[in-house]
Amino acid sequence: MIFPVLINTSIFIFLSFLHVYWAMGGTRGTNAVIPVIEDKKVFEPRPLVTLAVAAGLGIFAFIMIGNLDIFKAYVELNFFKYATLIIGIIFSLRAIGDFKYIGFFKKTTGTLFAKNDTRYYSPLCMAIAFFCYLIFFIG
Repeated sequence: MIFPVLINTSIFIFLSFLHVYWAMGGTRGTNAVIPVIEDKKVFEPRPLVTLAVAAGLGIFAFIMIGNLDIFKAYVELNFFKYATLIIGIIFSLRAIGDFKYIGFFKKTTGTLFAKNDTRYYSPLCMAIAFFCYLIFFIG
């Protein structure tokens, strides 16, 4: 069961570093990752909040790698299994969306974010959730 663990861990580490880049003032790609209505961002993420998201993604990476039972001297494997299930649920809900701006069932379409969300972000969330469920039920 190492493959899904490493896939999710790699995704979370990459996304964590990407959020750190944005929190430190990086702007590459920011116009395509925030929902927009009539050329106005739905929200303006502050650097501290973006760092908190990066930290959360880093914790998710730690939880994923914990499923390999390398921390058994410190933490029981069941902790990592159930935390992985919760992460899977979180990303399933993200893929479904808020029925307004994000997810497969969003009403807002036609913007760059909406197109990217349909093509990349929501399917990525479903893949992450799928691997989480695979790790939980089979691993």
